[in-house]
Amino acid sequence: MKISEAEKKYIFTTKIELQDGDYIELREPNTQEISSFGDDGKKNLELLEKIFPSCVIDSSFTDDNDNKVDGKTLYSFLKKSSSLFTEILNSWIDSIPFQSRLQK
Repeated sequence: MKISEAEKKYIFTTKIELQDGDYIELREPNTQEISSFGDDGKKNLELLEKIFPSCVIDSSFTDDNDNKVDGKTLYSFLKKSSSLFTEILNSWIDSIPFQSRLQK
């Protein structure tokens, strides 16, 4: 299998649907990014917030010139609403299949 095909098949992404057709698509954290995660939910949310910009794959958000915004710009916007951003982070981490990825 070509590695580009394997990435599409084995690197998990999740699309979080917002209102009015808006969405954010995020990839799963890589091994280095997730190495600091533990049992502390608050700390895990802080870590997710830190890596969020680099994990954005796609979104429906554009700038005033209709260019897609990057992860940093999206992060800056979302931080303005702690309730929305926290909900997005929780949806993201809950969607990642940390268990049962391999066939028995």
